[in-house]
Amino acid sequence: MSREREDTGRYTETVTLDGVLGVFETVDGPVVTSGDVAEALDCSRETARRKLSTLEEQGSVASRKTAGRVVWWRVDSREEPNEINPDDPFWELEPGASGEDDVSENVDEVLYGDA
Repeated sequence: MSREREDTGRYTETVTLDGVLGVFETVDGPVVTSGDVAEALDCSRETARRKLSTLEEQGSVASRKTAGRVVWWRVDSREEPNEINPDDPFWELEPGASGEDDVSENVDEVLYGDA
């Protein structure tokens, strides 16, 4: 079976990183091997290892060599508390918007209340 090529002549990517991450949902247990990925996505073990390594560099998975095999597991990708969330509604506010129309004229009152 011949592989498809892009307009540039490069082969189209048939094994995506999202596809590799999806294998973690289908395999029993908390870890996968490159063989699990290769079998699930019908690719070579080398392709599976390269994709898993890329995901590890991105922080999505971690690995450990054990008994002559490398096992891979998903890493909790929840945001760190000090990370900036680009979806936070704060970023939708116009610069200088505070909800108060006359802040510049009454800054002491707004900050400290009635003195």
